[in-house]
This record gives sequence, C-alpha cells and structure tokens, in this order.
Amino acid sequence: MQVCSKVQRFVKNFGSCQKGSIAVFYAISAIPIFVAAGSAIDYIRYLANVTELQAALDSAALAAAATPEATDAQRLALAEATFVRNLEGSGLASATIVRSFEIQNEAVVAAADMDMATSLMQFANIDSMKLSVGTEISVPGDKKAEVALVLDYSGSMSESIAGGVKYVAMKNAAKDLISDLEAANPEKVKFALVPFSHHVYGTFRKSDILGQSGGGTWTGCTQDRQYPFNLTDDEPTADDNSKWGQAQAPDHISSGCSGYASNKLLMVPLTDDFTYLRSRLDMMTTYAWTHIAVGVEFGMQMLSDSEVFAGGVSYDDEETQKFMVVLTDGAQTEPAFGPGGIRTVPQGEANLETLCTNAKTAGITMITIAYDLDDNDTVDRLRDCASDPVKNFFVATNAAAVAGAFDSIKSLITAQVFVSK
Repeated sequence: MQVCSKVQRFVKNFGSCQKGSIAVFYAISAIPIFVAAGSAIDYIRYLANVTELQAALDSAALAAAATPEATDAQRLALAEATFVRNLEGSGLASATIVRSFEIQNEAVVAAADMDMATSLMQFANIDSMKLSVGTEISVPGDKKAEVALVLDYSGSMSESIAGGVKYVAMKNAAKDLISDLEAANPEKVKFALVPFSHHVYGTFRKSDILGQSGGGTWTGCTQDRQYPFNLTDDEPTADDNSKWGQAQAPDHISSGCSGYASNKLLMVPLTDDFTYLRSRLDMMTTYAWTHIAVGVEFGMQMLSDSEVFAGGVSYDDEETQKFMVVLTDGAQTEPAFGPGGIRTVPQGEANLETLCTNAKTAGITMITIAYDLDDNDTVDRLRDCASDPVKNFFVATNAAAVAGAFDSIKSLITAQVFVSK
C-alpha cells in the first residue's frame, strides 16, 4: 500500500543515516513506534470490514429466509445473489471472500471468511488478518420486539466525515430501521428514542424528580441519579438520592437545559406511532457533551416494565424480545455519580460497564455501534457491552457503514423475533 511504502522508505532513510548515535537511536526506536501505530490503524480497518461483511451476510440470509414458498435451492441462490449485490461498490467488492449458505432445520445458516491485508503491521511480519462472520435466520415466527434507540447527539456528531454529517447519517439509518420493521409487521414492533449528550431531556412524573411535589408531569433535563440508583431500572422512591433532577455537575454548567428544548432532543417512550418517531428524528440536532452511561440508564428505563415510562411489557413475557441499540462517536466526557456522591468521568465509564451487564442480565439484547470513534478504550467498552461481541457490535467509519450497521441490526432483530438461534 502507498502509506506502507512511504513509511518503509522513511525507516530505511533513518537506518542509512551516518550522522551519529542519535540517528541510530531513532532508527531503532522508529520501528516499534510504527508497529504500535499500525496495529491501531489496522485494527480499526479490521472492525470496519467485519461490520461491512456481517451486514452483507445478514441481509443475504434474511432475504433467503423471508422469501415465502421458495424451495431450498431457490433460497440458496437468492442468498448468493443478494450477498454479491450487497458488496457491489463497497470496499470489499474486489476481495476474495469464501462464503457458504446452507439450509438446516428450516433456517438459513451462512458464513463468510476473508483475509485482510495489513499495512503498518507488516513491520511485525503480520501480512494479513482473518475475518470470519456468520449468521442463522429461520422462518418467521410469532414474537414481538421492543427497541430502544439510544443515540449520541453530542456536539461532535455535527462533524462531517465521508458521506456527510454524522448525526444526519445516524438519523437516516435509524429512520430506515423504523420504516423497514414497520413494513415487515407494524403490529409486532415498538420503538423508544433516547437522544443523549451530557443530559437527557424528557417528560417525567413529578414524583420522580428531586424538588417536585404533587401529581402531574415535569418536563426538563436531567443527568444520572445518585449512585447506586443510576445503575438500575428501579423506580424512584421517597429517597431523594433515587430521584432524577440532581444538581448539574459544575464541569459543563454553561451548557444548560435550554439547548435540549431548542434542539428538540426530547425522549420518546415506547410507541408504535412510526410517523411520530420519524418526525422527532427529523427535528433533532446536536448539543453539548457526552454521557453514554446516562443514555443507557434511560434505555433500560424505556424497556422496563416499571411505571417511570409507559409501554414496556414484563421481562418475563415470552412473546416479546427487548433490544437496546447504543450509538456513540466519542468517549465519556461528563462526570457521573459514584459512591459517596463523588462525580468523575472514570465513574461514568465504570457505570456504563455495570449498566450493560445489568441490561443483559435482565434479558435485553444489547447492540452497540462505535461511529468514527478513535478512543480504543471506549471501543473495547462498547464491544464488551454488546450481547455478542461479534454479531452485536459494529464499527462505522462513514455514512455508508452506519447504514450498513443498521441494516445488520434489522436482520438481527428480525432473526431473534423470528425465533432464530
């Protein structure tokens, strides 16, 4: 690759320098530095290619499984044709991909493998990385889905990358997911929206908000609750620490609540009013900082069977599968509550890990997307948050990859609702 050849020439020039021990030192130290940097670059490329390959495979398997009254041969032919079409014009269009599609126990079982050439990792004699993905989708069953879309609307989401503005690409992909699942069966799916930055903005019962009294509702911004209430989907009690509306952390006090109202960042509880959901997404624009944990906290509340937000059925309901889709483009920047009322950014990262574990334990399928995210620790945290670190975790580096990730999510939701393994 061009980048690799330039680096190789650079290193060779260092090695041929005769101007003293300093040049020799730098020549020797340059190689491990480049290998370390190359590992990070190649790793991000690897994750992005896995996302793209998984999206193509999921879509192909779903097309084959969902086609009514088709023979096994027809399903397999459709899967192959759809897979090839999905990769046309993509970065993997010219790659050598070994794939297989089979019919097993009335399900389409698919797998794909390829070798990705590395760039700077070649200095460590690592010329390629193996990509392997798989999926299994069976014929439609009779389940329902509740889906919470927990979407990052912090200021960095207004940046432009390949394919356009980040939050616009996210919005369009989310709207397509809503429309596709509505078209599949509008009576089987509900969505909730949780736009987050360093606050969330919603309509609550007054009894759930610190300092409020009486009946009725209160609309405003809030950060997380006091620890450990911010790790659960439990309803607030008479204990003030269990309520939302805690005093804003001083770190970003200049970013008040007015921006959430003007940028239309209102949370939407579970609903099957798909037109309203799409209209809300069209209104929302970006604002302020990043608190991923508070987004997941409210994703759990939206899917809970508590009375904080109406709509969620019991976790024990065998006819309903709950999903949370979490997308962010940045690391945690807002401090979160920990023991003793102390707020720190690392506590927010720890809270996210615990919230993801609690959500999965409750039976929520966690799906995460790292969107143009260059913080490796947060990427790893999102992968660990996903219910399956391969099938339920996506890396998107541009608008097309975000659309592909949401296509895979559609397939994933469809597969689980359609009683796939």
